[in-house]
Amino acid sequence: MIRSGAPERRYAILAEGWFADSHAKTAHGLIRYGKDEVVAVIDSTLAGERVADVLPDPGRDAPIVGTLEEALELSPTSVLVGLAPAGGRLPAEWMETLRAASEAGLEIVSGLHQRLAPEFPGKPVWDVREPPEDIPLFSGEGFEVGPKIALTVGTDSAIGKMTATLEIERAARKAGLRPEFVPTGQTGIIIAGWGLCVDAVVSDFVAGASEQLVLEAAKASPDLILVEGQGSLGHPAYSGVTLGLMHGSCPDCLILCAADPNEEVFRGVPRPSPASVARLYEEVASLIKPAPVVAVSLNTRGLNEQKARELITAVADETGLPTADPFRSSPAPILEAVLEAPKSKAIGL
Repeated sequence: MIRSGAPERRYAILAEGWFADSHAKTAHGLIRYGKDEVVAVIDSTLAGERVADVLPDPGRDAPIVGTLEEALELSPTSVLVGLAPAGGRLPAEWMETLRAASEAGLEIVSGLHQRLAPEFPGKPVWDVREPPEDIPLFSGEGFEVGPKIALTVGTDSAIGKMTATLEIERAARKAGLRPEFVPTGQTGIIIAGWGLCVDAVVSDFVAGASEQLVLEAAKASPDLILVEGQGSLGHPAYSGVTLGLMHGSCPDCLILCAADPNEEVFRGVPRPSPASVARLYEEVASLIKPAPVVAVSLNTRGLNEQKARELITAVADETGLPTADPFRSSPAPILEAVLEAPKSKAIGL
């Protein structure tokens, strides 16, 4: 969905057995960054606890309940499928809970590849990944966008591109700027209330979809457009959508999201070094429109403070770029690098 007058929602988040797991990134993302209220999380394995007991620095709190019935007592308007499993399929045992929620009058909100609207005919369902039918091919109109466009890219998939983009957006707002966050994946869309899942678009139209999102964001006349990245050129399962998003969003600069380079990307293949993959992204971008990597957003989750500082220093030395973990500390060095980057022009313009 491109931007529209989205209703205000009061969410109950279904995360049965998974809320403490990183796979519940849709649940975690909405709680940390969403504008809509979260009245409860449903997870019987954590019933009686609160969100703040489970998530580090969640930004806001809510009770964790064991049943839908308990959640209904808090008057939600919508139930969110809070899990993003590999392949995007909903665990079968959750369907009974969703049917009961629907019968109770709640809207079903899901970001999975599996479409739920056919399961609930005549009931309110928001299948976040359902793309519009009228996406155009890439036109080049995005080259004429006035505000600076920054895109997050990664050494791997699931490495924190959305989190980095949202933390930079927060920092920009605190600095008195008017940034626009461009959601390109299901969690980002649920957080922002608008957007389009580029990984659900027919491949020929991914660049066109990305361009339309940037053009929509530009209508607000922002100071800065921050595009949520997807996938990675270094991951064979998701590289196609990454390339379409890179070309279609017409970025002026790139923010490289990286993590421990000793971990593997796919079937024993190690992550490429940040410096080498930064050069790769710049070369690919330069085929259409030059876009330098201006900073590195480092995901140091799982490392203690000393190891995190050592990794940040090592990556900064290797790349020669400002490097920070925007979630663990401050995104200020990354934002500063983005603001200092010049606007660029497409090849031939």
